[in-house]
Amino acid sequence: MQIYRNNNGLVKALLVDIEAGRELMIQVGLEEGFASKNTVAISQFIDQLLNQLEEVSATD
Repeated sequence: MQIYRNNNGLVKALLVDIEAGRELMIQVGLEEGFASKNTVAISQFIDQLLNQLEEVSATD
């Protein structure tokens, strides 16, 4: 991940990553099932991104 001069760039990058993760999670969920290991792993990664977004947004 790049270092951004301000949080605005980081917020935008996190939002893009979260949306991409959501789309991937849905695709994998439809193919493998929503309780599959891969779907759950993607969901957990999205949770981490959301936590980062919350931290960054709180400092603005």
